[in-house]
Amino acid sequence: MMNKLPVVQLFLGFLLLAASSGVVLAGDPMKGRPLYVDRCSGCHGLSGAPQVAEVPNFKLGEGLMKSDQEIVAFIKKGRGVMPGFNGILTDTEIRDILAYVRTFF
Repeated sequence: MMNKLPVVQLFLGFLLLAASSGVVLAGDPMKGRPLYVDRCSGCHGLSGAPQVAEVPNFKLGEGLMKSDQEIVAFIKKGRGVMPGFNGILTDTEIRDILAYVRTFF
């Protein structure tokens, strides 16, 4: 009979690696939509086409070719004409908005 311990150890190793890599859990786009409309659409447009020249066009995938972690950090800190939302939106709300925005492209 084959020893299953190495298989279990390998599986646990993968779990630890995933947990330590800072993987962002997927958000809920249905919950993200009303948050996006309320907090983001004024500049980014209802459909992801921007209302402000300096804002990325989500319909074209602009700004979305980054990892979830990078985009979440950007939303929290802000940059340029975009304000930061750290302390205004929860981490769950930010992930939900990101999940919704990713449906544009």
